[in-house]
Amino acid sequence: DYREQDLNSEGLQIFTTFDPLIQTESEKAFTNRLNQLGKSRDTDEAELQAASVVIGIETGEVLSMVGGRNPRFAGFNRALDAVRPIGSLVKPSVYLTALSNPEQFTLATLIDDGPITLELENGDQWEPQNFDKQSHGMVPLVMALANSYNLSTARLGMDVGLPQIIETLKRLGVERDIKPYPSLLLGSLALSPWEVAQVYHTLASGGFRTPLRAIREVLTAKGEPLQRYPLSIQQVYDSTPIYLVTYAMRVAARFGTGRGMYRTLPEDLVVASKTGTSNDLRDSWFAGFSGDKLGIVWIGMDNNETTGLTGSSGALRIWVDIFKQISLVSGLEMTPPNIEMVKIDPKTGLRSGFGCEEAVELPFIIGSAPSESSPCSDGKGGKGFRWLRELF
Repeated sequence: DYREQDLNSEGLQIFTTFDPLIQTESEKAFTNRLNQLGKSRDTDEAELQAASVVIGIETGEVLSMVGGRNPRFAGFNRALDAVRPIGSLVKPSVYLTALSNPEQFTLATLIDDGPITLELENGDQWEPQNFDKQSHGMVPLVMALANSYNLSTARLGMDVGLPQIIETLKRLGVERDIKPYPSLLLGSLALSPWEVAQVYHTLASGGFRTPLRAIREVLTAKGEPLQRYPLSIQQVYDSTPIYLVTYAMRVAARFGTGRGMYRTLPEDLVVASKTGTSNDLRDSWFAGFSGDKLGIVWIGMDNNETTGLTGSSGALRIWVDIFKQISLVSGLEMTPPNIEMVKIDPKTGLRSGFGCEEAVELPFIIGSAPSESSPCSDGKGGKGFRWLRELF
C-alpha cells in the first residue's frame, strides 16, 4: 500500500498485531530446538530450517511469525514464501467433506484401511501405503483421522470425490490452483505456512473465515489516521461438521499422532491437532490450536533433502516449546445445538447394546447416528478403543 521510500522517510506510525512475548518465545524455541534436532539427526544443523506462525483465533491477528532459524535475517521469509507439500495436514479437509454428508458418513462409519490401487489418467497405478506399512482392516472414521491412516483416507477421498474436496479447501482459504490428482488426498498440495494457517484458522474458528492480518492501522508522523485494516469475518462452512472434525483432531492430539505433546503439556489442556510429513521425510509439519491461539510449524531443508523427521518428531516439538510458554484463554466450548452424544460399538459401527464394555461415546449430527443396535462384542473386538472412552 505504500512506497518503500515513504516507509523509510515519512515517519509513519504502523501499529501491528504482534505480541512481543509470544514472538520472543517463538524465536527461543527455534534456536534451542533446531540445534538439538540437527545434532540428534546427524544433520548439518546449519541446513535445518523452520518457520512458524501463531494466530489469535478470535481475530485472525498474527501474534508471532518466524521465517527461519535466524529470526533477524531480513531476506527469505519461509513462513510466507516456503511453499512445500503439506502431507497429512490436508486430511481434515478430506474428512470434513465426508462429514458434511451425515446421511452417508459419521465419526462411527467404518472405512476399509486395506490395500488400494488407483488407476491414474496417464495409465500409471498409484498404491499408497500407511506410514507403518501395515493395513488395519475396517476402522471407524474417527480412528482413521486420529491415527492418520493413508489407505482409509485415500479410499474415503475417492468415494467423496476430488472436486468436492478441492471445493472444501477453497472455502477454508486456499486461493491457489489445486490439481485434482489422487495424491492430493495424502498431501501433495504445496502451501506456505501462512496459507496453512489460513486454512486451519477457519477450522479453529468453527467455519468463520477471517483473512489473516498483521497490521491494524497506519498513522502519519503527527498521529493523523491514514488507513485502518478492519476485522473481516465471513461464515464459509457449517459449524456442525467442523465440530465433528475438530473432535477427531482432539482425539489425534490426545491418543493419536500428536500424543507426544502430553509428555510436556498439562494433561487438562485440550488441544486439537494434526501432524504432517511429506514423502521421504522432507517436510515436518504440525498444526494445533488450544484456547484462543493457533500455531503452525514447518521444518525442512532449503535444498529439499530429507530431514529424517516426521511431524511428531520434529515440528510438534517446536510447537510444544512455544505453547508451553504462552498464556491460553480457554473459553467454554460451545457444542452446536444439533449435536447429540451416542454410545457406539466400535467393532461394528452400530449403536451399542446394553452393557457393552467396549462402547464409546461419539458426537453425531442429530438424526445421523445408527438406529440399529449391535450385540455386545464379547470383549474380543474394540479393545483398541478404550482410550476413546476416556477422552473427556
